[in-house]
Amino acid sequence: MICEESFSVETKYREPEVKEARFDKGTVNLLKVDRDKLASSVAAYVVNSIMADADAIALDAARRLLGFALHLSPRNRDAVIANFQFKKGLPRKKIQPEYSPVTLAEVLQSRATFLIKNGGELNVALAGYMLSVAVQVDSTNETAIYELEMYRKDIGSIDWSSLVGEESKVKEPKVKEPK
Repeated sequence: MICEESFSVETKYREPEVKEARFDKGTVNLLKVDRDKLASSVAAYVVNSIMADADAIALDAARRLLGFALHLSPRNRDAVIANFQFKKGLPRKKIQPEYSPVTLAEVLQSRATFLIKNGGELNVALAGYMLSVAVQVDSTNETAIYELEMYRKDIGSIDWSSLVGEESKVKEPKVKEPK
Protein backbone atom coordinates (compact mmCIF):
# COMPACT_ATOMS: atom_id res chain seq x y z
CA MET A 1 0.00 0.00 0.00
CA ILE A 2 1.41 3.37 -1.04
CA CYS A 3 0.38 6.36 0.95
CA GLU A 4 0.81 9.76 -0.60
CA GLU A 5 0.57 12.92 1.41
CA SER A 6 0.39 16.39 0.12
CA PHE A 7 2.39 18.94 2.02
CA SER A 8 1.49 22.45 1.14
CA VAL A 9 3.44 25.26 2.64
CA GLU A 10 1.32 28.34 2.96
CA THR A 11 3.29 31.53 2.60
CA LYS A 12 2.31 33.99 5.26
CA TYR A 13 3.25 37.57 5.91
CA ARG A 14 5.05 38.13 9.20
CA GLU A 15 4.47 41.57 10.64
CA PRO A 16 7.59 43.64 11.37
CA GLU A 17 8.02 44.33 15.08
CA VAL A 18 8.23 48.08 15.52
CA LYS A 19 8.34 48.76 19.25
CA GLU A 20 10.15 52.07 18.98
CA ALA A 21 10.49 53.86 15.66
CA ARG A 22 14.19 54.04 14.96
CA PHE A 23 14.15 57.00 12.58
CA ASP A 24 11.23 59.03 13.92
CA LYS A 25 13.58 61.26 15.86
CA GLY A 26 14.72 64.85 15.73
CA THR A 27 18.35 63.70 15.44
CA VAL A 28 17.70 62.40 11.91
CA ASN A 29 18.41 65.04 9.27
CA LEU A 30 15.05 64.59 7.55
CA LEU A 31 11.99 66.64 8.38
CA LYS A 32 9.03 64.77 9.85
CA VAL A 33 6.93 65.72 6.82
CA ASP A 34 9.59 64.22 4.51
CA ARG A 35 9.78 61.02 6.57
CA ASP A 36 5.99 60.73 6.41
CA LYS A 37 5.92 61.33 2.66
CA LEU A 38 8.60 58.67 2.10
CA ALA A 39 6.77 56.21 4.36
CA SER A 40 3.55 56.74 2.35
CA SER A 41 5.40 56.31 -0.93
CA VAL A 42 7.12 53.10 0.18
CA ALA A 43 3.80 51.71 1.50
CA ALA A 44 2.12 52.58 -1.82
CA TYR A 45 4.92 50.81 -3.70
CA VAL A 46 4.46 47.67 -1.56
CA VAL A 47 0.66 47.63 -1.91
CA ASN A 48 0.77 48.28 -5.65
CA SER A 49 3.56 45.85 -6.51
CA ILE A 50 3.07 42.79 -4.28
CA MET A 51 0.19 40.63 -5.46
CA ALA A 52 -2.28 38.71 -3.30
CA ASP A 53 -0.72 35.36 -4.25
CA ALA A 54 2.83 36.52 -3.48
CA ASP A 55 5.51 34.00 -2.62
CA ALA A 56 7.63 33.98 0.56
CA ILE A 57 10.36 36.13 -1.02
CA ALA A 58 7.88 38.85 -2.00
CA LEU A 59 6.23 38.76 1.43
CA ASP A 60 9.64 39.07 3.11
CA ALA A 61 10.35 42.09 0.90
CA ALA A 62 6.97 43.56 1.93
CA ARG A 63 7.89 43.00 5.57
CA ARG A 64 11.21 44.79 5.18
CA LEU A 65 9.78 47.70 3.23
CA LEU A 66 6.82 48.19 5.55
CA GLY A 67 9.14 47.87 8.55
CA PHE A 68 11.28 50.60 7.00
CA ALA A 69 8.20 52.79 6.42
CA LEU A 70 6.96 52.28 9.98
CA HIS A 71 10.38 53.13 11.41
CA LEU A 72 10.34 56.36 9.39
CA SER A 73 6.82 57.31 10.48
CA PRO A 74 5.13 54.87 12.89
CA ARG A 75 1.71 56.51 12.61
CA ASN A 76 1.74 56.80 8.82
CA ARG A 77 -1.76 55.93 7.64
CA ASP A 78 -0.75 54.11 4.44
CA ALA A 79 1.96 52.04 6.14
CA VAL A 80 -0.23 51.08 9.11
CA ILE A 81 -3.15 50.06 6.88
CA ALA A 82 -0.93 48.13 4.45
CA ASN A 83 0.78 46.30 7.32
CA PHE A 84 -2.61 45.36 8.82
CA GLN A 85 -3.97 44.14 5.47
CA PHE A 86 -0.88 42.02 4.77
CA LYS A 87 -0.96 40.62 8.34
CA LYS A 88 -4.63 39.61 8.06
CA GLY A 89 -4.38 38.46 4.44
CA LEU A 90 -6.96 41.02 3.37
CA PRO A 91 -7.33 42.36 -0.15
CA ARG A 92 -5.57 45.68 -0.72
CA LYS A 93 -6.73 48.64 -2.75
CA LYS A 94 -4.22 50.26 -5.03
CA ILE A 95 -2.79 53.42 -3.49
CA GLN A 96 -2.18 56.47 -5.65
CA PRO A 97 1.52 57.06 -5.04
CA GLU A 98 3.01 60.52 -4.78
CA TYR A 99 6.08 59.25 -6.64
CA SER A 100 6.48 56.69 -9.40
CA PRO A 101 8.88 53.85 -8.48
CA VAL A 102 11.64 55.48 -10.58
CA THR A 103 11.18 58.85 -8.88
CA LEU A 104 10.90 57.25 -5.43
CA ALA A 105 14.22 55.48 -5.97
CA GLU A 106 15.85 58.74 -7.08
CA VAL A 107 14.50 60.61 -4.05
CA LEU A 108 15.66 57.87 -1.66
CA GLN A 109 19.10 57.79 -3.27
CA SER A 110 19.57 61.56 -3.17
CA ARG A 111 18.37 61.82 0.45
CA ALA A 112 20.69 58.95 1.41
CA THR A 113 23.65 60.78 -0.10
CA PHE A 114 22.65 63.89 1.87
CA LEU A 115 22.41 61.88 5.13
CA ILE A 116 25.82 60.27 4.62
CA LYS A 117 27.39 63.70 4.05
CA ASN A 118 25.76 64.96 7.28
CA GLY A 119 27.26 62.07 9.22
CA GLY A 120 26.12 60.68 12.54
CA GLU A 121 25.30 57.09 13.34
CA LEU A 122 21.54 57.36 12.87
CA ASN A 123 21.80 59.35 9.61
CA VAL A 124 24.30 56.90 8.13
CA ALA A 125 22.25 53.87 9.16
CA LEU A 126 19.10 55.40 7.64
CA ALA A 127 21.04 56.17 4.45
CA GLY A 128 21.96 52.50 4.08
CA TYR A 129 18.33 51.41 4.34
CA MET A 130 17.27 54.14 1.91
CA LEU A 131 19.83 52.99 -0.66
CA SER A 132 18.73 49.39 -0.27
CA VAL A 133 15.07 50.35 -0.71
CA ALA A 134 15.95 52.52 -3.71
CA VAL A 135 17.63 49.57 -5.45
CA GLN A 136 14.72 47.28 -4.62
CA VAL A 137 12.17 49.79 -5.94
CA ASP A 138 14.13 50.49 -9.15
CA SER A 139 16.86 47.97 -9.94
CA THR A 140 17.83 50.00 -13.03
CA ASN A 141 18.92 53.02 -10.98
CA GLU A 142 22.67 52.66 -11.48
CA THR A 143 23.51 55.57 -9.18
CA ALA A 144 21.64 53.95 -6.30
CA ILE A 145 23.27 50.59 -7.04
CA TYR A 146 26.73 52.18 -7.04
CA GLU A 147 26.04 54.13 -3.84
CA LEU A 148 24.71 50.99 -2.12
CA GLU A 149 27.78 48.99 -3.10
CA MET A 150 30.08 51.79 -1.88
CA TYR A 151 28.09 51.92 1.37
CA ARG A 152 28.58 48.18 1.84
CA LYS A 153 32.28 48.48 1.09
CA ASP A 154 32.92 51.55 3.29
CA ILE A 155 30.42 51.09 6.13
CA GLY A 156 29.08 47.54 6.10
CA SER A 157 26.15 45.36 5.16
CA ILE A 158 22.58 46.45 5.64
CA ASP A 159 21.12 44.67 8.68
CA TRP A 160 17.35 44.46 8.27
CA SER A 161 16.91 42.48 11.49
CA SER A 162 16.58 45.59 13.67
CA LEU A 163 13.81 46.96 11.44
CA VAL A 164 11.75 43.78 11.37
CA GLY A 165 12.38 42.55 14.92
CA GLU A 166 14.87 39.73 14.58
CA GLU A 167 18.27 38.98 16.07
CA SER A 168 21.08 40.82 14.31
CA LYS A 169 22.99 38.79 11.73
CA VAL A 170 25.73 41.26 10.84
CA LYS A 171 28.16 43.34 12.84
CA GLU A 172 27.58 47.00 13.51
CA PRO A 173 28.54 49.33 10.63
CA LYS A 174 31.63 51.50 10.75
CA VAL A 175 30.60 55.13 10.85
CA LYS A 176 32.85 57.89 9.60
CA GLU A 177 32.22 61.27 11.13
CA PRO A 178 32.16 64.22 8.71
CA LYS A 179 35.38 66.17 8.32
